Amino acid sequence: MTIVRAIPQGIIFKKVGEEMVLLDFERGIYYGLNPVGARIWELFADGKSMDEIVDVLTEEFDVERTDAKKDVEALMDDLVANGLVSAE
Repeated sequence: MTIVRAIPQGIIFKKVGEEMVLLDFERGIYYGLNPVGARIWELFADGKSMDEIVDVLTEEFDVERTDAKKDVEALMDDLVANGLVSAE
């Protein structure tokens, strides 16, 4: 699993309704997140750890911890692959 560290400088994000839009103007990347993805992003941007994010998701949504963890890891891996978060 990738260890996600931070949102790189130059990434702009804005909540639009219940969704989140991520923009990297330098590279011309637009990335949209559904309401669950938007919540994950908000928690990450607030400095929550992966375990803390999973804890919040299991409290706020009707989801098992193992499923929430897989979803968070998959989203973060995709964000890292697109250069929207930095990782080790």
